[in-house]
Amino acid sequence: MKLPLGEDPRPPYVQAADVLRAAIHDGELRPGERLPAARELQKRFGIASSTVQNALRMLKEEGLIYSVLGRGSYVRVPKPMAPAEAKTDAVDENEVDSGESDPEYIGLGDLRRGWQTADSPADDPRPPYVRTADELRKQIQDGRLVPGAKLPSARDLQTQYGIANSTAQNALRVLKEEGLIYSVQGRGVFVRQLSQRDQFLKRYNEMLDESIAQHRADEEAVRLSGKSDDEVAAELAAAEERFAKASTEFEAATAHRDAMRAVMEQRKRLSGNYTPEEAAAKAQRLHDRLNESRRRR
Repeated sequence: MKLPLGEDPRPPYVQAADVLRAAIHDGELRPGERLPAARELQKRFGIASSTVQNALRMLKEEGLIYSVLGRGSYVRVPKPMAPAEAKTDAVDENEVDSGESDPEYIGLGDLRRGWQTADSPADDPRPPYVRTADELRKQIQDGRLVPGAKLPSARDLQTQYGIANSTAQNALRVLKEEGLIYSVQGRGVFVRQLSQRDQFLKRYNEMLDESIAQHRADEEAVRLSGKSDDEVAAELAAAEERFAKASTEFEAATAHRDAMRAVMEQRKRLSGNYTPEEAAAKAQRLHDRLNESRRRR
């Protein structure tokens, strides 16, 4: 299957990882089974080889797969969950740590535990760190987090979304690898200022999204109209004919109105029957002409 690259704003490697993760969770890929070769995944998903490698690396970090040199990648047998009290938050909350993925969310029964946002679908099978990264990415893209803004610390994200500290660290790592954020030792994590090239690509993608949305709206409007192309063309021709006739009538009416105004003005000049407002305006015009003549002298 091809990935919905034009419809899904997430990076292609995240989309590919989601497909493989779902295959593992659904039992399509069983523990100990070898994954398709990278070349086969590249062809199946329509993505580059490096994108496939990034997707596999993400699954390795989650503990879902492992690699054997020269043999390929295999589905890992799920490990038993560690007791909640055994967790530690030794990672610096202001740094994007490169440690293990949060063990709380490795395995089939705990994928959706603890991720709390009002607009998050309850049946979203993606790991919490991916959903957290998506939420932060959305805030960066829509301008709620502007370039240079400081992101919430890992501890704040942990409280806000009900996730473990290492889950927050993994979410921040995803955004750092995408070039959206950067870390400053001892200060925290900040939104990166986009380069001119990235700004161009961002505007291009936004225009592309708008074009896709307009195309869908047009398709829906055509579908709802229930009319064939010939019927629409006939109605358009009739509308253009009515418009041409109305334009001719409008031009004739305008010309007649202007002629009647001229006649009325002539009659007023002969009779001097001006309203006070018209008389004042006429006097002002004469005054302006005299002043203009004096300036020219």
